[in-house]
Amino acid sequence: MVRISTHPMRLLALRYGADYVFTEEIIDQKLLRSARVVNDELGTIDYVLPDGMITFRTSLTERNRVILQLGTPDAERALRAATMVQDDVLAIDINMGCPKDYSVKGGMGAALLTQPEKVKEILTRLTSALRIPVTCKIRILPQLEKTLTLVKLIESTGVAALTVHGRTPSERPRHRNHDEVIVAVASAISIPVIANGGSWDTIRSHEDIEFFRQQTGAAGVMVCRAAMWNPAIFSSVCPSPTLHDLIREYLALAVRYDHHIAGTKYCIQSMLHLEGDTPLFLATLAAKDLKDLCHTWSIPDSYTVEMQRRAAVRNSESAKRVSTETVNEFGGTAKRPRTNENPERGGQNGHVIRRNIPYERRYWPLHGTSPKQILYEYSNKTRIKAPEFHTVPVRFDLFGPLAATFVRLPRIYSHVGLMPRPYLVFSLTQRYCSGTYTGLVSLLFDQIAVDFPF
Repeated sequence: MVRISTHPMRLLALRYGADYVFTEEIIDQKLLRSARVVNDELGTIDYVLPDGMITFRTSLTERNRVILQLGTPDAERALRAATMVQDDVLAIDINMGCPKDYSVKGGMGAALLTQPEKVKEILTRLTSALRIPVTCKIRILPQLEKTLTLVKLIESTGVAALTVHGRTPSERPRHRNHDEVIVAVASAISIPVIANGGSWDTIRSHEDIEFFRQQTGAAGVMVCRAAMWNPAIFSSVCPSPTLHDLIREYLALAVRYDHHIAGTKYCIQSMLHLEGDTPLFLATLAAKDLKDLCHTWSIPDSYTVEMQRRAAVRNSESAKRVSTETVNEFGGTAKRPRTNENPERGGQNGHVIRRNIPYERRYWPLHGTSPKQILYEYSNKTRIKAPEFHTVPVRFDLFGPLAATFVRLPRIYSHVGLMPRPYLVFSLTQRYCSGTYTGLVSLLFDQIAVDFPF
């Protein structure tokens, strides 16, 4: 549930009766790049990247009920990441079921289902070293025998529970959930099995959750899509709140805990999945910030009261944490490939700065976001028009395709004393080697010009 199972939505689910909540999948490398910060202004514990972006935010309300789901392909990295957060969460859950490309291509998620030795290594390393419970989430394999062999291996590592999504990695929500396989898994192992995958087929109401649990023979149920559409599904109280009232509750929590606007809009739009052409949906889509959203949903006082509360905290002597609104648009202090130390200056009135930045994507996952992401986040944070990217393919017989990307941003006022309309021009380099000549040590560099109008 990437972008859905974030702090405000987890709190809303707990408010309506969820016993435990899971975070979205958080990649181990991202967590390792983050610093733990006590945020007195919001009353939260934040794990913050060097550029100011929040990797994980939690609060006392969910402290003994939140399980952090970790995406990892490596036992040692997983242990370092889990050790960082073990005092702030109830348990660590290893995602071994996500079928998305970004997860599988990184050796995480469903990629682990066919690597039993790595599964054993990761889980054994965590269960033997952490002070908190470790759980695991999988999808089923096409053959029942292989699924049962895998879950018995997982049980042997000492995990506290196992969540089973009743679809294979290649199956989508429209495909039938294989409840009978979950029954077989629950019968084959002695640790608690949590059934997952029933939202599309079975779960439409609170009563359906228990029906799904009994149908699968599981000890518990993980609800994802049905809870995204209706967070009050965990409540037995009738009548349930209206969808719009739930959205207002969610929005009030998003404001209270300073959830970013893009994530807030995404959650609201997901809740409005059956109202995609309504004026309220379109107004939500057009909102520029949380204040706009509060006006759209007729709760402007929620925003005003929260801003007053934060101001009072900031003015008190006990406030120890600066607001997370401050973002380092150039990405923090992590070491990156060396740049040209003497940028070339030229252009009209001498206000063009040109510098070479070696850019190879494989070096960036450990060090932060990509140049495009940095530009996009900067424009988002400063509320200017987002950059536009134009890619022109150029072919070379020996070296294969080459792409030149040109980015131009609207006017930005400089904070470093430059003239009103200088341009900062980056020349990024990208390495290409022809697949036909993989044995050759042949490099070709492509320059990507980025016009940054200050």
